[in-house]
Amino acid sequence: MSYIIGLLGGLALFLFGMEEMSQGLELTAGDRLQSIIQKLTKNKIIGVLLGVVVTALVQSSSAVTVMMIGFVNSGIMTLPQAVSVIMGANIGTTITGQIVALNITDAAPVIAFIGFVLYAFIGKKTAKYIGQTMLGLGFLFMGLEFMSDSMAPLRENEAFISLLTKFDNPILAILAGTILTFVIQSSSASVGILQALANQGLIALTNSMYIIFGFNIGTCITSVLSSINASKNAKRTAASHVLFNVAGTIIFLIILQFIDIASFIEKISPSLPAAQLANVHTLFNLVTTVVLFPFANQIAKIANLIIRGEDPQREQMSLQFINKRNLDISLSVADLREEVRRMFELSKSNFKLATSIFFSYDEEKYEKIMDNERVINFLNTEITDYIIKSMDKIMDNTIANRYTSYLSIVRSIERIGDHTKSMAENAKYSAENSLSYTDESKREMSAIENTVMTMFQTILTKMPMTEKLKRIKYYEEKVDNYTKKYRIYHIERMKDHVCDPESGLIFEKLLTGMERVSDYIESVAKLRFE
Repeated sequence: MSYIIGLLGGLALFLFGMEEMSQGLELTAGDRLQSIIQKLTKNKIIGVLLGVVVTALVQSSSAVTVMMIGFVNSGIMTLPQAVSVIMGANIGTTITGQIVALNITDAAPVIAFIGFVLYAFIGKKTAKYIGQTMLGLGFLFMGLEFMSDSMAPLRENEAFISLLTKFDNPILAILAGTILTFVIQSSSASVGILQALANQGLIALTNSMYIIFGFNIGTCITSVLSSINASKNAKRTAASHVLFNVAGTIIFLIILQFIDIASFIEKISPSLPAAQLANVHTLFNLVTTVVLFPFANQIAKIANLIIRGEDPQREQMSLQFINKRNLDISLSVADLREEVRRMFELSKSNFKLATSIFFSYDEEKYEKIMDNERVINFLNTEITDYIIKSMDKIMDNTIANRYTSYLSIVRSIERIGDHTKSMAENAKYSAENSLSYTDESKREMSAIENTVMTMFQTILTKMPMTEKLKRIKYYEEKVDNYTKKYRIYHIERMKDHVCDPESGLIFEKLLTGMERVSDYIESVAKLRFE
């Protein structure tokens, strides 16, 4: 029993250290990782290299894979692009094992102490982040040593030795590695446990190789879980991750029939069990990536065969009126207007959905709002890109001004989408926390909602521009007056303890959000949305 307690304690310290090191490295790198990935993955080779670098920074292939699933789910990255980054992420995740193999456990307490000093006493953010990284690194090595020490007596435990002999069977060894990483959800941590066993001479390198193959399959569980409620393309991204690692295992099982990899590993890292396992892990992912990289598109196609059917959102996540190959600027203005109108209609639909779930929450409507918001963001990016590129072409001042106007309109609609999304999130929070609202507050919200919906409808109605602007201005001022008046009523209710303080805070956010939406609708009208 003491073995298990020692192993669990060491594992907890190891995982905590890895998490702290990961956060420290990510914070040191800054918050631009996602945008960098998004911009640089059009070239698959760069995608692989980027996957290696980013995963080395965040110390988690699972985190990077989940990020890819999010990008694919949002329509801002294609499935083949995501596959290339995932390939690189599998190489990058082996860095942790190589760090562990450095065997600097004696210096671990000093590293942790220096890290603590930087983190706790130095004011500069960069120093704090570096300190957090060093603190995590120190804990990681101390956890590894704790695990190794707790396992030392097992060298003479016949039952444990008997259990390890079962790993002579490659299939059982792969299965054991898959299950362990399935439970821990970190191949890096699983390799750390195996390195602790190897340091005590409890497991042979040959058996360890098969277990490591299993680690790479088991680490896919995080991406599979994160894709459950996502789009079909996001599910295909997770399936590609599984296919890649299963294919890599099959490739190595074949290679081992002809090449003695264990002897090669022992030659390059003799008498260093932890380094040997780290090298196996790196070799597996490096060779698998090199062999399978030319077949990235085929992996994506197989994933499409496994996850069949079209995404309901897929047609939405595309330009339906704009043809980027259309060189006739005078004709494309009409297409641009229709695409922007479509974007505005989506924002109107989202506003209506968000207000409808505030006092009567509906999870299905909430998910629809999130789907629509992703489409709005996609259209914002694509339409903006189209306008900027079109501005380089020869056009007269009238058309140029129209394009510039639409550029601002698209930004305003995107901001409407953001405020509407926040309203939906507040509705979800209210439902989850069982917040209640007075009948007066419901009537007040209904009055503002109806006025804002009238503004949406007025924008879409054909009428002389002067009349449209006059009406929009009237309704916007009406919303402002409602907001000021209801804010006073709201404070009075708070003073009289009629309204719960937390409900009151959310009500205030809703007031502000609806007022902002009306402001942006007026902005759209002034820019002559026609």
